[in-house]
Amino acid sequence: MALLNNPKNNKKPSAKDIKIDDDVKISYGDKAYKARDRKPVQVDPPVLRMIRSISYAKDIPMYDVVKVAMQAYLNTLSENERLLYDRRNRKVY
Repeated sequence: MALLNNPKNNKKPSAKDIKIDDDVKISYGDKAYKARDRKPVQVDPPVLRMIRSISYAKDIPMYDVVKVAMQAYLNTLSENERLLYDRRNRKVY
C-alpha cells in the first residue's frame, strides 16, 4: 500500500485569523464596573457557599446576589437606622 499525497491546507488557525463581528456587551446596573474596581469582602465559609449556590441557581454573578440582598436588607431599616445610613453615605435630606 502506498502513501498518498494529501493536498489539504495544514495551516492551523491562530488568534489573528479569528474575528468576532457581533460581540455581546453586557453591563449590570447603572455603571459598568471593572474587576479591578471591586474589593474583596471577607465572609464566613458557610455564607460564601450560600452566595455561590444562590448565584449558580439564579445564574447571576455573586456580586449581584449580594447587591440584591443588601437592597432587601436596606428596606427593613427603621427610621433611625435609615437616617444613620443616609448620613454615612452623604444622602442627608
